[in-house]
Amino acid sequence: MMLELMQAHQGLLIFVLSLSAAHLLPLQRSYHPNTVVLLVFKGIAQRVYQSQAPSSYLALSGTLAFVLPVLTIVILCFLLAQFAYYPNWLGGLVLYLCLDTRINTRAKRIATLLKQGQKSTARQLLQGVVARDVSQLSKVGIAKACIDSTSLRTIRHYYVIIIFYLFLGPIAALSYKLLLLCDHAWRDCIKPNSRFLAPLKHTIYFTEWLPLRAFVLLMALFLNPKKVAHYIKHYARYFYQRNSGWILALFAANLRVQLGGPCFYLEQRFEKMRLGIERHPEPEDIDALLGLLKRIQAFFLLLVALSWLAYALSTAALAF
Repeated sequence: MMLELMQAHQGLLIFVLSLSAAHLLPLQRSYHPNTVVLLVFKGIAQRVYQSQAPSSYLALSGTLAFVLPVLTIVILCFLLAQFAYYPNWLGGLVLYLCLDTRINTRAKRIATLLKQGQKSTARQLLQGVVARDVSQLSKVGIAKACIDSTSLRTIRHYYVIIIFYLFLGPIAALSYKLLLLCDHAWRDCIKPNSRFLAPLKHTIYFTEWLPLRAFVLLMALFLNPKKVAHYIKHYARYFYQRNSGWILALFAANLRVQLGGPCFYLEQRFEKMRLGIERHPEPEDIDALLGLLKRIQAFFLLLVALSWLAYALSTAALAF
């Protein structure tokens, strides 16, 4: 009886186990497969990217530099799944490796360091997760950069990946994760306005356009909807990356702080819109962000569970 029940709900079991393992048994960065992928993408950029090259060369080389390795990895994983004895469990392993659940831990450590006055240590910890220059950031700047990064990375590296996994399968989730890793690897050594990055940025933008905005709208229905809608209308539409603007609009409206603003990349200042007109964030607002993320996680997982239950009941009803 128990075996039949497990087989009937194998997909749910795999999803729950993968999610639990990602939270309870996360891999260390030093031996995580994502670290190897980051090094591969960074090595490709160092060999291919030429800052003085014509725009057409940068666009073509930038396209091939991420399309070929991503396709190679995806095709290998797809072929491996065809020969796997338990392909569904292999998909669960892919989800486990794609999810980043250590983002909140890093943010909590940064908040603690700022409260203790250890700004230099907080900068070093922050530098490992952002592409921007953090050497000159003040206490307020570190807090704002931490909130920006934690918000953006949590939505993209956790929730959007889960959405891709549930609706399109593990291959779609893996493909999106590889695009994010490539973007992170290249932005460490290439300025964000480079033509070389444009094809990758456009691909990520259109890939995540629907699931990301659907998630933000769904969360906004229960988290200060009027203010979030106001921020999306007046700020997110004009943000340097509109999908990122939607994410920051959700958190800026609920945390009641100003997010975004000018950043330095590779010693060059880039003017970016400030999102909101309220006060600048403080270290305590990082704690408020983590509390908000816990509420979002509880609501999202509850929604997934209810949706799965509704699907199972409807399937059973049709069977009878």
